[in-house]
Amino acid sequence: MISSSKKDYIVEYRPSAIRMVRVSSHTAPTTIEAVEEIELNGDTSAISNAVRKFCGAKANGYLNASCVVYPERRVVRQVAIDAPKGKETEFIFNFLHSEIEDAPQELSAHCLSPATGKEIDPKEFSRKEVLICGVPIPDIDELQKSMLEHAVYPKRVELGTVGMIGALQDALIWKGSKVPALFLELDERSANAVIIGSKGIEMSRKIDTGSMDIAEALKEELNLKDEEAAIRLLSSRDFDFSSIARKIIRKLLRELQSSIGYYEVQTGQSVSWIHTSSRAVPMDWLEGSIGGFLNLEPFEIDIEEWLKSGGITFANDSLSEEIDLSWIGLLSVLYVFNNEEAAA
Repeated sequence: MISSSKKDYIVEYRPSAIRMVRVSSHTAPTTIEAVEEIELNGDTSAISNAVRKFCGAKANGYLNASCVVYPERRVVRQVAIDAPKGKETEFIFNFLHSEIEDAPQELSAHCLSPATGKEIDPKEFSRKEVLICGVPIPDIDELQKSMLEHAVYPKRVELGTVGMIGALQDALIWKGSKVPALFLELDERSANAVIIGSKGIEMSRKIDTGSMDIAEALKEELNLKDEEAAIRLLSSRDFDFSSIARKIIRKLLRELQSSIGYYEVQTGQSVSWIHTSSRAVPMDWLEGSIGGFLNLEPFEIDIEEWLKSGGITFANDSLSEEIDLSWIGLLSVLYVFNNEEAAA
């Protein structure tokens, strides 16, 4: 059975953890009443019990929530639709099949405006830039199966990458920044590099280097026993990576330098900020290292004040201390962005 709680919940399903937020309402004014993070350690029973305890569900109950997910094979890419009239949809699905390794025929696809994030009709955007979002349907089915095993019943599922981009754009506007930011999102074997400005997405690309590639480079550099040891070290907050960071992220740096350089030459605009997100293997040191090598400042905002501007507050001060910028993808579900075309 589904929990009959009158409260609303948002769950962020990350590769390494489940993050949960209980809110008074999905629409502003909203109060964040409780937050919790549960490690996905393989103990299904313990995880489901922790989820049920958080929402007050019975032994066979489910947490009914809006869910934010990051399937490994998701595609969120800005491209120009280059197809004859009437063939736009075919172009989009051909593009997704070319981008997704071992892509099945069944794909969920949407086209969004890079400026506003609103869904658009691809037939009206021929020869124009669009944000193509796609996920293999079997991957979503597999995620939903895992959620149910962990006592989470998804009443709606959203791509966290899309929400993160919208939140960062809004935060840039709120911050009053006239310069764009680099958003770097690492998966196990690839990365999304997105340059975001106050007017939306300026550029996006996929890089074929991920957290596991960095782990392999670290294993080789330090002659570690296996990749598991390298992953544990990458996640450490005590190890000093300053002397070896450039070596183990060499390929990633080269690709980012190329992308930023091309963008700056084409636009005459400098990228000044960076925000990184690595969910499968948390790497707190990565953002500072990349920022230092590329002369980019970590993107920072007062989360509590930014949320207040959207009508979202915390029930108490201790809750606000548990939230940092890494929660912004989850919190984007609550936020109503100023996404009018004129404002963008």
